[in-house]
Amino acid sequence: MNKKLIFGLILCILTIGLVACTEQNEVIDNQDNPVEEQVQENVEVVDNGEEQAVENNENEAEVVEKNNNEEINVENSEKKILIAFFSRADENYSVGTVDVGNTEIMAGFIKDYLGDKADTFKIDPVVAYPKDYKECTEYATKELNENARPEYKNADSLDMSKYDTVILGYPIWWGDVPMIINTFLEKYDFSGKTIYLFNTHEGSGNSGTYTSIKNKMTSANVDTNGLAIRGAEARKESSRNTVENWLKGLGL
Repeated sequence: MNKKLIFGLILCILTIGLVACTEQNEVIDNQDNPVEEQVQENVEVVDNGEEQAVENNENEAEVVEKNNNEEINVENSEKKILIAFFSRADENYSVGTVDVGNTEIMAGFIKDYLGDKADTFKIDPVVAYPKDYKECTEYATKELNENARPEYKNADSLDMSKYDTVILGYPIWWGDVPMIINTFLEKYDFSGKTIYLFNTHEGSGNSGTYTSIKNKMTSANVDTNGLAIRGAEARKESSRNTVENWLKGLGL
């Protein structure tokens, strides 16, 4: 066979093989890129999914927190202040016979200042105290010695759960609270409530009753920064400012 013909055949075979390899490599190269791109896209989808999940969780947390805050705000907005007081009219020391007791006048000043934020409840005894001053003191002494618990009207109608703050007022009788105040304090659950105290007197101040009530009401937050005013002074319009300044100092 002609050497040139043989050489030409060999060259042709090598050329065909080289072309085939080149095409195969191109196919492989063309297949590799889409796989890498698809993997990258999948990674991006996963990342975006995780970011979306985190964002959704954060949004859900914000919604839950907002709802909880709204519930707390609604609950707090529904709570009122209770002004509860015991006061005796008729013949009183140093002021004579009156239609409205000294402590009730103080309670009125408090209600005027707090307005719709507060309800009032008068601790009105079922058995009225004697109208005569001397007879009343004798009756009160008997109750004190017997550690009595006098009943009062409409006791069961008072829903204490409506209030988280109680402002309690009373006169000082024989150096102590009238026994009917103990009846009131023992009647309801004051757990977690804040109790502020005010009283009228004829020279004895609060007579240690703020501290004794705090010691008695261990489940409540009893503020001993109370307000004590002499009976005759409590009846003066000038005491309104004293009462209002006291309430402002309490943050009410």
